[in-house]
Amino acid sequence: MADIIPFAFVLFSIISISYAICDPRSAAIKNDLGSGLVLSLHCLSADDDMGNLLLPPGETWRFHFKTRFLGKTLFHCGFKWALADEKKFAVYDDNQHHSLCSECVWSIQRNGTCLTRDAITASQCYPWSTGWLTPTPDDDYTI
Repeated sequence: MADIIPFAFVLFSIISISYAICDPRSAAIKNDLGSGLVLSLHCLSADDDMGNLLLPPGETWRFHFKTRFLGKTLFHCGFKWALADEKKFAVYDDNQHHSLCSECVWSIQRNGTCLTRDAITASQCYPWSTGWLTPTPDDDYTI
């Protein structure tokens, strides 16, 4: 019985530390397609599937999550609208977004997407890429 108490203490300490490290985050998706286009989206991670959603023009949808232990959180989304091929990218990747934003706000536009971290910082825009990739900046790209 005496051996169980130190083990339980260590286990409790590890769990407490992991909850402290795994901080709350959120991602927001705004339909900025224009022309009255409805945005169809599907976001998921290794642990969560947000399902298929329809986002009316100008509307924003948010979801909240806690980061996984040791920086392994990754949320991908697929986007589709009338007469467009499906677009896919990572709306939250611990490796890229953890130090940038606790709420990553994405403006979905026809020729790419823009990340706004807060009301003061200018948006960083990215062209659409193929596959389930994390977007990378393109210096020549503007929306």
